[in-house]
Amino acid sequence: MKRRVLHVIYSLYRGGAERVIETQILCGDRRRYEILVCSITGGGDLVDRMSNAGARVFLLGKRRRGDFTAATKLANLINVERVDVLHLHNSPGMFWGTVAQSLCGRRVPIVRTEHNPYLPGSMPRLFRALYPRFTKRARRVICVSEVVRRSFVEAFPALADRFVEIPNGIRVQDYEKLPPRHECRAQFHLAPGERLVGTVGRMSPVKNHKLLIEAFARVHEKAPGANLAIIGEGELRAKLADYAADLGVSEYVSLVRESKKIDYFYGALDVFALSSDSEGMPLTLLEALASGVPVVATEVGGIPEVVESGKTGYLVPKGSAEFLAKRIVELLQDPAKAQAMAIAGRAMVREKFPAEKMVAGIENIYDEVLA
Repeated sequence: MKRRVLHVIYSLYRGGAERVIETQILCGDRRRYEILVCSITGGGDLVDRMSNAGARVFLLGKRRRGDFTAATKLANLINVERVDVLHLHNSPGMFWGTVAQSLCGRRVPIVRTEHNPYLPGSMPRLFRALYPRFTKRARRVICVSEVVRRSFVEAFPALADRFVEIPNGIRVQDYEKLPPRHECRAQFHLAPGERLVGTVGRMSPVKNHKLLIEAFARVHEKAPGANLAIIGEGELRAKLADYAADLGVSEYVSLVRESKKIDYFYGALDVFALSSDSEGMPLTLLEALASGVPVVATEVGGIPEVVESGKTGYLVPKGSAEFLAKRIVELLQDPAKAQAMAIAGRAMVREKFPAEKMVAGIENIYDEVLA
């Protein structure tokens, strides 16, 4: 009998958690599970993609703090759709989904996913206070990396048995046959001999793109033909543009809004750089590696579980523009080393992080809680 799984998440803009749900829709066993998706707020650029992939999408329309009608709307949705499993994402999904489950009058099993390490300062006070009690209501809490799992176990040792690790995965085949390199580079108007360093991620403080721009200013001194492109939306766009101008590199730095041609972006890159201060298991890092791009990334969160420094990429200390720049320059100036790392990185992602492996692990959890 086909069971209905309702994913509950704060929004449906192009973030890592949202794209994990999309991957599950695309790769899941449709003979056994029907996927429904509920955004607590409104729509986003993934609504149409999820609908086209076969999921039914619901928008609760929560617009202001303290609007508790979202809980009653969600409880009604659970009952009307006769949901079999609630899959809640991050702390907003935990809060609204758990409250709705208590209101709906049905003992629908709860599965949750934590996409980032436990950082109490980043969680609203109410969510932080309720976290232990609400986690007792969950049958399993999936963590996207071992570092994420360990951070929650250390914070809530009495609940250790709830937390399990299922690493993120991607559809590797989507990144193994990129468009021809000259076509990819033409999208960014790169002249022969110019090199491109790039990253993908929301322009928010935790991604620390300011550090990447600072590192790039150092890179440009050693490799004058280098350019930097950052793809993403976010509240820091204007400040990052001003910072590039202050460092005298704005001519070589592009802040690109979200692009549907992300494969062209990876195909144009010489180095993928990740400067984050915190990460769970970044999909963009997996995508770059699967695309055959050498990577340099800060040694935070689940990144060391992906990158073996010196073999599949380079790890650098968090917050160090000096080391970030040094490793980027090294890869730009040593194409043979960059190519060897790219080959090793692609093989590693194909073996360890395919979407099918992630989805099978999640569906095993559903089987367990429904047994």
